[in-house]
Amino acid sequence: MEIDAVKLGFSLAGIIIMLFLPPYLDGIARRVKARLQYRRGPPLSQTWYDLQKLFGMPSVKPTKRAFFTWAPYIALASAISAALLLPYGNVVPVDFGFNLVVFFYVILMVSVALMLAGLTVQNAFSHLGSAREMQIVLTVEPLIAVLYGVLAYNAGSLNIADIIANLHATPSLILTYILLAYALYVESGFVPFDIAEAEQEVIGGPLTEYSGRLLGVFYYAIYIKRFALLWFFVSLLTLPWLGPISTPEKGALVLALQFLLTVAFYPIIAALEATNARLRIDHVVKMNTRAFFAGLIILAMAFMGW
Repeated sequence: MEIDAVKLGFSLAGIIIMLFLPPYLDGIARRVKARLQYRRGPPLSQTWYDLQKLFGMPSVKPTKRAFFTWAPYIALASAISAALLLPYGNVVPVDFGFNLVVFFYVILMVSVALMLAGLTVQNAFSHLGSAREMQIVLTVEPLIAVLYGVLAYNAGSLNIADIIANLHATPSLILTYILLAYALYVESGFVPFDIAEAEQEVIGGPLTEYSGRLLGVFYYAIYIKRFALLWFFVSLLTLPWLGPISTPEKGALVLALQFLLTVAFYPIIAALEATNARLRIDHVVKMNTRAFFAGLIILAMAFMGW
């Protein structure tokens, strides 16, 4: 009963972090970018204020297609499902075999929902943004799949918790970490890879026709998706090298470390966004293609035991 209570406590802590932290992380990024531009910037909770305002506004629907309404909620459900598959301390709220595969697909569903949402309306900017999102998905997702394959092969499991507990330091694993950082950054849609929603060019792309509550739900889903990808990477950086987490006290320390590293990474992300110009879609496709072939080389290295 005590063990169940501990697991329940860590699961609840993970759910609270997953639901409430992502908008504050975006607030941190906005504040850092403002300071880099010699501005004071908004309060850290400004993103929450923006979401609350959007949630309280009605949505104008330019089409009668049902998927236009469903898409934001599908994206939000997918992002939350992905975050629940990750370890918080020594507990994974939703833990079952092969959940690395499920994590890959439910994260992908956020991009798919965004892409299809833009195609439900008669708007050239929406269609252009969806086309860009499709190109990014078709080039970065194979790279991520290959890198996940290296992690699974190194640890001998497709379960996220087992992978994190059984990774072995090899040259291929180190290279995987480096390339995975790039791939997850692209998947998160940060500048310079925010090409699908580029406000200055395509006025939000797939989100052009969204407003009010539906737009707020989409933004919230994107924030949680970014959090889930970063939390996954932070977990890979910390948990494999800390040894067995045998006590609730050590689990709490690990959870605190995950939290602090996640928060610490966001100023770095904000600095990258503030100091880089948006890339063209053809440049990103070429970069992702080259990274994919590099990933195949790393996978071959892993098969050879390197």
